[in-house]
Amino acid sequence: MRRLRPSLLFLCCAILHQIGFAQISPRLQSVLSEQPNDLHRVRVEFKDNVDCYALNHTFKQQRLAVDLRARTVIGELQQQAEVSQSELVAFLRTEHAPHIRALKQFWVVNLLVLEANREAIQAIAAFPNVALIDLENNRIVPHDPIIRGEVQHQRSPNGIEPGLAAINAPAMWALGYTGRGRMVYDYDTGVWPTHPAFADRFMAHRFPMEQCWFGFFSNIPNGNISDHGTHTLGTMAGLVEETNDTIGVAFKSYWIANDYVTSTVEALPPLTDMIAAFEWALNPDGDINTTEDIPDVINNSWRWRDDPDTVQCGGFVVNLMNAIEAAGIANVFSGGNSGPGNSTVNAPQRINTSEVNTFSVGSVDGNQAFPYPISNFSTRGPSQCPSGGNLSREIHPEVVAPGQNVRSAWGTDDFNTISGTSMAAPHVSGAILLLKEAFPYLSGEDLLWALYETAVDLGDTGEDNVYGMGIIDVHAAYLQLAQTNTPIDPNDVPWDLAIVSATNPAENGFTCEGAFATTVTFTNLGDNTITSINFEYDINGIGTQNQSWTGNLTSGQTETINLPSISTAEYGDLGLNILATITGQPTEYDLINNRWRINFNRRQPRTLPFTDDFDHGFSLNDWFVQNEDGGIGWDTLATGGLSWNSYSATVQCYSYNPRSSQRDGLVSPQLEIPATTDPVWLIFDVAYQKRTVNGIGHDTLLVQVSTDCGESFPDEVYRKAADELGTNDTTQLNFVPEFAWDWRRDSVSLSAYVDSDILLRFETINRKGNNIFIDNLKVFTGQWEPASIADLASEVKLYPNPTAGILYLELEEMNMVRSLVLRNMLGEDVPTSFSMSGNRATIDTEKLEAGMYFIELTIGPDRVAKRFVKH
Repeated sequence: MRRLRPSLLFLCCAILHQIGFAQISPRLQSVLSEQPNDLHRVRVEFKDNVDCYALNHTFKQQRLAVDLRARTVIGELQQQAEVSQSELVAFLRTEHAPHIRALKQFWVVNLLVLEANREAIQAIAAFPNVALIDLENNRIVPHDPIIRGEVQHQRSPNGIEPGLAAINAPAMWALGYTGRGRMVYDYDTGVWPTHPAFADRFMAHRFPMEQCWFGFFSNIPNGNISDHGTHTLGTMAGLVEETNDTIGVAFKSYWIANDYVTSTVEALPPLTDMIAAFEWALNPDGDINTTEDIPDVINNSWRWRDDPDTVQCGGFVVNLMNAIEAAGIANVFSGGNSGPGNSTVNAPQRINTSEVNTFSVGSVDGNQAFPYPISNFSTRGPSQCPSGGNLSREIHPEVVAPGQNVRSAWGTDDFNTISGTSMAAPHVSGAILLLKEAFPYLSGEDLLWALYETAVDLGDTGEDNVYGMGIIDVHAAYLQLAQTNTPIDPNDVPWDLAIVSATNPAENGFTCEGAFATTVTFTNLGDNTITSINFEYDINGIGTQNQSWTGNLTSGQTETINLPSISTAEYGDLGLNILATITGQPTEYDLINNRWRINFNRRQPRTLPFTDDFDHGFSLNDWFVQNEDGGIGWDTLATGGLSWNSYSATVQCYSYNPRSSQRDGLVSPQLEIPATTDPVWLIFDVAYQKRTVNGIGHDTLLVQVSTDCGESFPDEVYRKAADELGTNDTTQLNFVPEFAWDWRRDSVSLSAYVDSDILLRFETINRKGNNIFIDNLKVFTGQWEPASIADLASEVKLYPNPTAGILYLELEEMNMVRSLVLRNMLGEDVPTSFSMSGNRATIDTEKLEAGMYFIELTIGPDRVAKRFVKH
């Protein structure tokens, strides 16, 4: 039978859609007709969706508690996604594994994103609950270009910023409200977490990092992309206590952040990945029964689209914004910098489910006297989204706030004055935190309505498309809410116990010990004297211990306690969690500050020979990355020229910014050098091309040795830079090795360290010259290096690869295998089941998420990593 031509196939698809098949969008149909066998990134939307708009109205009618709202929303969204998606996902992974890749499920909006070919897409369209399949190539527009300020940005001791006074924040401070115990999510370009204006209130001091930072570009919190996010956070939560320099509205609030926004369109993550950052905000700790991890407000100083149309006036983006609102979170957006002559409003700012959904903020100059003039750049309305006859919903922005010449945090310890509606929105988010402290039982929507209704009118009388309702007055909003709600008195705090600090058992970030003791400093921030405290502590949630304290801790008094040592058998990244509770007092004013978390890494001991080809990434148990500036550090990257493996360890010096001789370290496991008369060697392959254009400095590679588990690295056994480090005399910008001649084998004698336990540190001194690579590292004794990784790898057979379920591994000498470990791309161990029979291991990968994995085998003294793809 002859195959149908593509045109007939799509005619059939159109007919089938009329009898129940999902719609394949016209643009996707066009792509599929031209590239039927290629994998295309697509979005699969389902017919059944939780109506969060209706759900929110039900909550308000029932007067449901805010924490119960969040649990209900999350539960219903997750349940609907499971019902809609499970059958299709199982079908794709079993029947179309070769035709799909990178499948990702969402629940905050009911959709899938995956890469699929035409055959798989047509199969998806046949599922009756699928509504739409479309190309997923949407990217958000970056935050608006930073508008430099016109005033000085030095620190202002004992001062407050004019914009804070313009929104009447000092009146709230006078009542005692500072945002204490509340939390903001800074959805922006990242944050420098060590900035003195807010460093001590980063939630990662008290909870695991994965609950506090949602990184797209970096797993380590930083502001490398831009200082934009650091600046917006400073306006919400900044106070330099040393100088009493107040730059933030709610300067006692906690914060979490992400780095999903950049300054260039090309680098931005796709729209659906941006949705993932909202989904995380609803349940950062992965536990639906906890709500203290959910932020009170999300500050969004960015936009998705600025087309002059009605895109995103409906559909899954509106469902997303309704879900955030129904969960009780205030969702605040900058209004846009396309004024004064704009003809369109950005998305999602244009969404108008209600007057306060996607609450958009315009900019005024708060440095001048009242009435504050509108900033020339501030986007004007109306919104192009239909309002259903409610003209108020068409007006844009909702309110205005100071956004011109705003001084706030910049870099790791600096300040800057810049302008934009990006600077105005944080004033509103900070105001929400003050109101939430006063009325913790009210939803974000309730608080936004109060700010909206009490805004001070500016410009034309009444609401208008320049100023909206006017400039916010947080104290006026408080007074309105207090007419029908009883505010919490911030000066009447019967009980509040806070952990101030705890000593880190690994001051340099890692340790070789297995038992850890710490000294905890705690203080009484409440009014009543505390006489009994229980300290509960564990490592990574395992082996909980308790220690009691008794005494008389009066209001304002600080004490310390030495917690008995706690042991662990775990290696790699560890977290010592501490929870302090007042005996007999289940509730306190601040539910966050009685926790503390100490993060460190325990080095795993390794006997010789030790080998690593980095083809499995960095095992957290083996390698510790020192990256103190949070910039580009050691990572693994695909390379060429070494036939037996295709990934190498690297520091991408070429892309490093700023250029200031940063040092980045890669620390080995604890290597046990035996007492031997044989020589001890370190050998490794290195690749580097020096960069000589424009007098750019050359980078340096060092190898250092520690005999005290990293307390010091006094011995330098290898140092090369420039010509000596270079392995090829050609100049290639942003160098990546491709050929065998790009590499050189270097060797270092370690015979001075026999009968010792040592750590090796590979350290780069970065002068933004070119990229440094190392590979095939071996530490061994004797004249002959261990069996070649290449030879071992060729003996291991892995099939079928890619796989959709069962995977087979064959090795002629299977009895030589000492261990078999499955790892993901992050180097983390992945639980799985396998069985051995003869020279073959059968590995069950059916429950693994789609993606790339490594099987790491220890064969005799050596390790081999084999890569496979799970569809």
